Amino acid sequence: MQFITLTKAIPLAMLLIAGAAVIDSSNPIVSTARAAETTSVSDADMTYFYKNPSPEGVARLMAYFDGISDKPDAHPPTIGFLAAAFQRYPSDIDKMIPEGLSPRMLGEVAIALQLAGQGARAQSIVDHLRESGAALPDLRRIPLILDAVTATGPSEFDMFWGASFASGDPRYSLKILDHFAAIANVDGNAEDMVTIARSYGTGADMGWLVKKRGADEARNLIEQSTALWAINSNVRQHEFIRVAVGKYVAQHFEEPASKALVALAKEYGHYDLKKVTSPTETAPGKYLVTVNIGYLSQILYDLQRHAGTFPPHFEFPDDRQRAEGDVSAISGMLDPLSQDFSHSPPLQLRLGLLHAIGFNLDIPGSYEKAVAAFSTLMKLTPDDPQANYQYGAFLAASTGKRVEGIPFLEKAKSLGVVNADYWLGMSYAVAGEKAKAVENLESYTKAVPSDQYAARILDAVRNDRFNVEEKKLSP
Repeated sequence: MQFITLTKAIPLAMLLIAGAAVIDSSNPIVSTARAAETTSVSDADMTYFYKNPSPEGVARLMAYFDGISDKPDAHPPTIGFLAAAFQRYPSDIDKMIPEGLSPRMLGEVAIALQLAGQGARAQSIVDHLRESGAALPDLRRIPLILDAVTATGPSEFDMFWGASFASGDPRYSLKILDHFAAIANVDGNAEDMVTIARSYGTGADMGWLVKKRGADEARNLIEQSTALWAINSNVRQHEFIRVAVGKYVAQHFEEPASKALVALAKEYGHYDLKKVTSPTETAPGKYLVTVNIGYLSQILYDLQRHAGTFPPHFEFPDDRQRAEGDVSAISGMLDPLSQDFSHSPPLQLRLGLLHAIGFNLDIPGSYEKAVAAFSTLMKLTPDDPQANYQYGAFLAASTGKRVEGIPFLEKAKSLGVVNADYWLGMSYAVAGEKAKAVENLESYTKAVPSDQYAARILDAVRNDRFNVEEKKLSP
């Protein structure tokens, strides 16, 4: 699970916990692996509520929200979430509001009820708070329905993200997108907004923007750019938002706003590598090391978008340097543990992918490490489709090793991996077996007709014009 929220000016991407491997040890190096489980409520339960919604889940989250009510940045997304939840379960509102909520939390509940069209219930809570002498929300300033709220800045953006996660309805994120587009489509804004969004979390100096636009306009543009940052982040995490934004971009592809969204989507992200592993000393000389497979997978997915094949492709000049640093750092964390989780296929697969990416980025020793990880993986799961495909694809991209990759790719193909046809076609073409190359590339392009690059390769192979830029092994 994972969650996204925004502060007043700078949004924060929070911890992804899609899965974890825990390694227990009697010395500083680990020796066993097992899955980590948790039943505690967290922000992630809010972010993915729409996938498993229930009134009971709202009640649990409301109690959780009350516990973090001293965090001002949590209020707008909480209000938006509850408003959409109350709209979703109008007959279960009473059971969704736990007893013993703090006055501050009750004030947020009243605002959410008002936005959910439950004005009488909202006023009842305000009357109760008035009797207790607590601070009162001014319902006269609150719209009678959430859809009447206008996305004008970070607080409203946060409110709509909360509503999105409660409902799974793209209309709330599209409100943010429409507002962003209205600003980005003003001449020159989109380019600056991309630069601003890329700077979040990096500590970059915004002096260039103040000099260019003046302090007031710079401050406003920084706040408005949180919309671009959050749209890009949530597109990567939520299918319903990805579909909605994709349709918008397709319909407005010439607009600066769409170009900004596409440009930022091609960026290699910024990651907190401390979240990849979490060592805990459980006794003197005994450590519990948690490998956050979910967060590691998120990083690997991004790395593969840019360096999963050779040559790597990066949209921005500093992205490759950051990617190389991340691969080297993660390798430094995981390599010492490789023998101790050598019986864990999920970790071995990710270790192989990490070093395959490192190989494409010219990081010394990566080829040998990738082969070692994939070889261990194949011993553990010789009939796993992805294990065969990933190892075969890695070998297929390496000069002098393409033939070695063919058996793994053929097995992956027999196990239903469609993309294996692509790499088999490439491998057979390099090996000079034109008929097999054409056969596999035809199979792939029929299954994936949208891949125009593969179609061009097929045409080149048919007409003896095939050439490929290869990643050569170091001597």
